[in-house]
Amino acid sequence: MSESINFRDVQKRTMQLSEFEDGLWDLLIGSIFMVLAFYPVTRELLGPTWNLALFLFLLAFVVVGHLVARHFISGPRMGYVQPRRTPQMRLLLVVMAVMVLLTLGLVLLTLFSPGRLSSGSEPSIPPLVRSYGVEWMVVFVMGAIFSVMGYRFGVARLYFYGWMLGLANLASVYMAHTAGWTFPVPAAIAAGIILVIGFTLLLRFLRNYPIRTQEA
Repeated sequence: MSESINFRDVQKRTMQLSEFEDGLWDLLIGSIFMVLAFYPVTRELLGPTWNLALFLFLLAFVVVGHLVARHFISGPRMGYVQPRRTPQMRLLLVVMAVMVLLTLGLVLLTLFSPGRLSSGSEPSIPPLVRSYGVEWMVVFVMGAIFSVMGYRFGVARLYFYGWMLGLANLASVYMAHTAGWTFPVPAAIAAGIILVIGFTLLLRFLRNYPIRTQEA
């Protein structure tokens, strides 16, 4: 029993080192949600169609940049060993796929239902009567997804990310309907916090794991 427990601990620590130690995953998540925060602003400037094209381009750029950074930053320091498809690895891939699909779904919703994001599009419904059931559902879904990841991978900050992002989305929607905010300040602040944490972890990773030069 002790051997199996130790083996699971080794697997969990390996996932922490390979996926979360360098801060690049945090930078990826923070960048995606920062792009989403600017989505309503660029939508008014470019229109829904061109804004969707810009978002897809930025999303692809961020994902490719993440993969390139992992190859050139983490690879030389942690090695290029191909990890075995453990349940934790499959969970991470599933969660990332779900996050991308939810993001694209939200973007497509704003594209085909532009009135939902307009603060003046619902004049017949007073702000105090407006229901936020969907936003509260997003809070619990985001909190649950990141909490499961935090538990399975042993990364405590993921609990904080999930609930912070969900509540920030709720606050952004509330301010958009009650105060007419075009730019979702709470969502941008949440994404900025994740980016700061990611950059801090990346700097610590570069300091703790320097590239070893081989002497002839």
